Order: sequence, then C-alpha cells, then structure tokens
Amino acid sequence: MAKGPSARRIAVRVLQDVERSGGFSNRALSRQLERHPGLDPRDRGLTTTLVYGVLRHRARLDAHIDAHAKRPKGLKGETRQALRIAAYEMLELERPAAIAISEALRSLERAGPLRGAAQAILGAVGRHGPELDAKWATGKPLHVLERRWSIPRWLGGRWLKHLGEDQALARARAVAAAPPVDLRVDLGRISADEAAQRLQADHPGVQIERLEEHPQALRTRGGGDLFYGPLHGEGLVSVQGLAAQQPARVLAPAPGSRVLDACAGMGVKTLQLAELMDGQGTIVAADLDERQVAEAEAELGRGRLTSDALTLTHVQADLTADHPALDAEPFDAVLLDVPCTGLGNLARHPEIRWNRTFEDIGARAELQARLLRRNLARVRPGGALVYAVCSFAPEEGSQLVAAVVEEGQASLEHERTWTPEADATEGFYVARLRPR
Repeated sequence: MAKGPSARRIAVRVLQDVERSGGFSNRALSRQLERHPGLDPRDRGLTTTLVYGVLRHRARLDAHIDAHAKRPKGLKGETRQALRIAAYEMLELERPAAIAISEALRSLERAGPLRGAAQAILGAVGRHGPELDAKWATGKPLHVLERRWSIPRWLGGRWLKHLGEDQALARARAVAAAPPVDLRVDLGRISADEAAQRLQADHPGVQIERLEEHPQALRTRGGGDLFYGPLHGEGLVSVQGLAAQQPARVLAPAPGSRVLDACAGMGVKTLQLAELMDGQGTIVAADLDERQVAEAEAELGRGRLTSDALTLTHVQADLTADHPALDAEPFDAVLLDVPCTGLGNLARHPEIRWNRTFEDIGARAELQARLLRRNLARVRPGGALVYAVCSFAPEEGSQLVAAVVEEGQASLEHERTWTPEADATEGFYVARLRPR
C-alpha cells in the first residue's frame, strides 16, 4: 500500500491554499484533512500545529529565511512554505535542526537545485535564530511588532497610536501564542464540575481550567477535537470563546421573551440565548448567508433548541432591509453580532492579519452602522439591543456606537472591550443599548 503524504506535506498544501485564496485557515485545513481520513491522530495534530504556527509567525519566519538567502525573491510557493515550516519547528517547537532540515528536504524532493540552497538557509536559521530574535526584539516599536511578532506595519502602527508601546507589544505577544479552546456549559442541565469530569473521560489528556469569574466556562488545552462526543452532541457544552460568550450574557433575555438573534451565523449564540431563556419564549435567528442558516438548522437537535416551550424560526434575510418575519412584531431583545474584519481573533485565525487591509475597516464599519440603525428599530420600547463585534478597531466598535448615541437613537447602558492581553481571550467589543 502506498504511503500517504506526511503531516508537513499536508501543511504545505494548506498554507498554499490559504495564501492563494485569502480564505480561512480552518476551512482549508479541514478540506485537506478530509482527503486523508486514515492519517494518524498525532499527524493530524502536528499538521494543525504547523499551519497555525506558521501563520502566526509568518513575517518573523520570512525575516529569518531572507537573512540567509542569496536570492530571497526566488523562494516562492511550496518551497517558501516548507522553509517556513522548518524554521517554525526550530524556533518555536525547539525541534533539533537536523530533524527539521531533513523533513523540509523530504518535502522539497521536486525542488531541484533549490534543495541545496534550502539546506544552507535552514542550517543558518538553526545557528543564528536566537541571536536574530533577540536583535529584532529591540529597536523601533513598529519594527519590533513587524519582524519579531509578525504584525503587519499598517496594523502595528494603529496599535501604537491607540494603545502605546507597552500595550501594543503585550497584545502582539498574546496573539502569537496558541489560544486555548473555551467551552460554554449549559448550567441549567449540568454542573461545570460534572461536565469537566465527563470531558476528561471522553477526551483523555485534555487539560481543563475553571475560570473563577465565569462559572459557565471551561478552558481546555489538548484532548483532540472537542466538537465530537456526547457532551457536545447533547448541547451540554458548546465550543465558544470566553469573550464571544459575553454578548448574550449582557443581553440576558428573560424566559418567555421574544428575541432576535441577528447575524446568527451557525447557531452557537442561538443555543446560548435558548439556555438563558430556560428554553421558553420565541427566538428568530436570522442571517444573510443561506449556507450558515442551513448549518444552524442542522444543529436543532442540540440542547434547549428543541424545548416544547420554545418557538425557534430560522430566517435567511438581509438584516439592513425590511423583512416580514423580522418586522411583523417588535422584539424584547436583539443580539447583533455583526460581520467584521475579525481583527480581534488574530490568535485563532492568524491568517486574518495577512488577509486584511486598512480599507477593510471602513467598508465593514459602513455595513455595521446600517445594521445597528435598522435593528434598533426592531426593538420594542423599553427593550434592549446588544451590539457585539470581534474587532479591536474603534471604527467598528466604540466610535460607531458613540455616533448612534450622539444622534439620539439610543442610550448606552454598558460597554466593554475584551482583549487577549488583559483577558486572555479574543478581542471583542460589547455594548448594551436602549432605543429611544
């Protein structure tokens, strides 16, 4: 039987796919892994580690490679990806240079004369890596952010302007690390202690941390794919970042209320709203993307979504426009988690730093403002809307909300920005508003 591709070879293909398409790394990774169902679980884990690690450190890895290359511009495509992987293994995983170089050369079997150059470059990376990292960790803050921490210059400049040097560097270090997997526990059906015990039994090797101020959250590392297993299948736990859990909690819909989950996506927040409502009331889950609506409907078997006392309707709709299912009757509460640049999620989706530009912020903010104004009008007098965005950019968050408040369309009851450097979670801006 022919031997399948190695973890490193698959990682090269994923990285090429992400770079060419500008798409999401998790989707490109899933596509490749699905093509190799017989891949050993350890190799699946290594492939994942290599893909996300290279994307988090890409500019730094390129700086190391280019420092020792005679013709850096000639190192393209799969050759460049294989070099990045080997450099990452040496610099971050502390893999012996001989092993990392040998595996890289195996991935470059068809690279011809570049094999010799690759071996020389990687040998130099192994010898001089710590020295160059130390050099690039000092100097002008913008250069440090770019070369040592792989933050694009346009983004690093914004962080320095809005945060100052110390916090900008703290943020860069935070998003360079592999994030944990956070779970939300349905405390109405299972205690966090019991969930942790069952999780440990279902996923041997998982490390579980309780978060004192967040009783509904479990923080995990290791243990394989937590989307599988009876706990997740029954809706007793859901994979959801700690900051992403907060918008629904801030909205705090009462049992029996009528709630709109605007920009509902694949339904993780919809299930959370049903939990908070104790499975009683009405939820309309709406999204523009027909595929996401279909995926959300496929989740109907999980948790409180099938409660006899809950009416749940999925709607495919443009939430900036009129729609009979959204405008026939006002809502007691609206959760508006808007589409955004995703700049708050650079650790979990590191490709975002390479796929976004400054212009994307303005384009998203224009859509977000229209979504906010239109959906404020869907809230009954005395009701509430929570606006949430997974971005650090003030244009997508605090500035946008302030403009609506200054116009007299709403009053602001609560706002908070969650950050990786202060809260050890993804970046999220959350605001609770009362329409006027």
